[in-house]
Amino acid sequence: MLFSYMPDGLPPYVLVARIGSILAMSFALAIGLLLLIGGWFLPSLVAFLCFIPSFAIMAFVERKAAARREADQASR
Repeated sequence: MLFSYMPDGLPPYVLVARIGSILAMSFALAIGLLLLIGGWFLPSLVAFLCFIPSFAIMAFVERKAAARREADQASR
């Protein structure tokens, strides 16, 4: 039996955006921590700031998908 964990009406690009964003956020935090431990404060700050665009992309894609889902439900 095949199980699907994606909610109905959620486009696959949201899943791709989630996975990519989470990978980028974890990479940015890991590099930032390594640089901070190494004593490189300015490069670590830049690495930590790279977290923000990854989170913003994920939030944008999910809002876009939610708005599209609401529009589809309203038209029915």
